[in-house]
Amino acid sequence: MFKRAVAVFTVLSLAAVSARAAEKIDFDKQIEPIFVEHCAKCHGEAKAQAKLRLDTIAGIEEKLAAKPQLLVAGQPAESLLYQRLVLPTDSPKRMPKGGDPLTKDKIDLIAEWIKQGAVLTSAAATTPAAPAKPAIEKAALPEVSAAPQAAVDKLVAAGARVSPLFAGSNLLEVSFAGRGEPAGNADLALLAAVSEQVYTLNLADAKIDAAGLAPLAGMKQLTWLHLERATIDDAALAHVKGLQRLDYLNVYGTPITDAGLNHLSGLPQLAKLYLWQTKVSYDAAMSLEKAIPGLEVNLGFDHPVVARNRLTKELDDAKKQIDAAKADVAKLELQLERSKKDVEANTARVTEIDKELKALDTPAGGS
Repeated sequence: MFKRAVAVFTVLSLAAVSARAAEKIDFDKQIEPIFVEHCAKCHGEAKAQAKLRLDTIAGIEEKLAAKPQLLVAGQPAESLLYQRLVLPTDSPKRMPKGGDPLTKDKIDLIAEWIKQGAVLTSAAATTPAAPAKPAIEKAALPEVSAAPQAAVDKLVAAGARVSPLFAGSNLLEVSFAGRGEPAGNADLALLAAVSEQVYTLNLADAKIDAAGLAPLAGMKQLTWLHLERATIDDAALAHVKGLQRLDYLNVYGTPITDAGLNHLSGLPQLAKLYLWQTKVSYDAAMSLEKAIPGLEVNLGFDHPVVARNRLTKELDDAKKQIDAAKADVAKLELQLERSKKDVEANTARVTEIDKELKALDTPAGGS
C-alpha cells in the first residue's frame, strides 16, 4: 500500500507541476503574418505555386480540400507544410524557397498551432470569455453602371487582372499583384476611368508616391485595399480618408507612422487594419481601434508591445498553474503522510496479530 501511495504521489505530482493550459494560437494575429511575410511571394495571388495560396484562408482551405495532408490537425510531423519548414537547409524542397529559413520561434509557433488543430480563424472568434466588439452594420452592395470597356482593356493591357465581383455584377476586382513588375503612378492613373466600379484593389508592392494614389479618392465603392509593402508614406493615406465603404486596409511592411493613422479615423466601415512591420506605435493603433466601432487592428504577433502583452499573460497563466500545482502537491503530501501512518499502524497491528496467532498455536502450560 505504501509503494502504491508513493507511485500515485509521484505521477500526480509530476503531472500537476508540468500541467499548463496551452496558450491558444490566433491564426489571424500570429500565423497569417508569418505566411504573408515569408510565403506569399511564391504562394500568393501573384504566383500561387503548386496551386497553393497561403495569403488567404480561402486559399488554404481550397488546397486542403485537394490535399488534406497539407495540414494534419494535431500532428505537425505529419503535415506537409511543417515538414517543408524543417528540412535540411540544403534541401531543394525546404521552404521558404530561395529565402532565409524561418526562425525557430516561428517554426515552433506554427507547430503549436497545428497541434492545437490548425484552426483557420481568429482565436478571439472562438473564445467566449472575450467580450465581442460591437458589430458594424455593413452597407448593402451598391448598384453601379458598367465600366467603359475601353478603360478595362487599358488596365488589362497594363498587366492588371480585372474581373467582376461576382457573375452579373458591375463592381470590379482589380489587382496589379500578378504583374511581372510593381505597379507605378502611371498604372494607377488608368484607374480613374473605372473609379465608380472598383470594389477591391490590390496594389501590393507598388512603387508609387502620395500623388500616385490620388485616383483612390474617387473610388467611393472601394471596400478592400491592399497596399502591403508599397512605397507609400503618411501623406498617401490622405487619399483614403474619404472612402466611407472601406472595410479592409493592409499597409503591412510600409513606413506608415502614427501621423498616417490620422487619415483613417473617419472611416466608419473599417473593420480590418493590418499594420505589421510599420512604424505605428501601439498606443496610436489601440486609440484608433477604440475610435472606430468594430475595428480590429493587427500589429503582428511579434510587435514588441503585442509580444510583451502576450508573454505577460502567458507568464501570469503559468504562475497560476504553478500555484494550483503546488496546492495539488500539498494535498498529495498530506495524503502521503496519512498513507504512511496507515502503513505504520497496520504494520504494528500485523505484528500483534502474528503474536496472538503464535500464542494460540502454543499448547496450554507450554507442553
